Amino acid sequence: MPGLAYQAKPNNVSQPSNQNCQTTSGTAKTMNIALLEPKNRENLATTLRSGQNFAVNTVFVIGGFIKEQYKGNIHKFAHQMNTQDGISTVTLIYFESLSDFLTHLPAQTTLVVVEDLIESSDIRQFSHPKNATYLLGREAKGLTKSDIEQIKHYFETLNKGIPKNFIQQHIKTAHLSFIKIETSQSLNLGVCASIVMYDRHSKAHLR
Repeated sequence: MPGLAYQAKPNNVSQPSNQNCQTTSGTAKTMNIALLEPKNRENLATTLRSGQNFAVNTVFVIGGFIKEQYKGNIHKFAHQMNTQDGISTVTLIYFESLSDFLTHLPAQTTLVVVEDLIESSDIRQFSHPKNATYLLGREAKGLTKSDIEQIKHYFETLNKGIPKNFIQQHIKTAHLSFIKIETSQSLNLGVCASIVMYDRHSKAHLR
């Protein structure tokens, strides 16, 4: 199912976008957030509000309450829950499934999976890519083993035939990274997304 986009700016075409946003240092960077099956409106509203403050380009919603409560109609949600007019500066796009999202992943982005895995780097030591899309899993169970395998298989297929040293040396090639936020207890999805945004924002201003 094609992604459904909503953008409240007048005379602006809504589509999966990879436009650059400017940091205060003047360096062009792109940050997108993807939420896998969020279960309530409040978490998405929090993500949009934080996204507006931390220069997020696009928020992708994959299934979840948009699918169950709104039948996939992201426009209806946008009209009901536009916190601080956040959608006027953050593009909101809906995808039916994880596979649909991966198929339409923005070009030249690094997909950063936020999940507590063995291969995940601690976010405190993580150097954020210039162009990144951060994927956060479900609130109750995060990303499943099947989800991770699907993501890894997608990138293996995407980069098939390309030498590994070429991929590592070229930032404009699609990349895959894993990070985790170490806490004693689980975090709310909207809070988790906001921490990722703030960490990226704070490190950018230290450079």
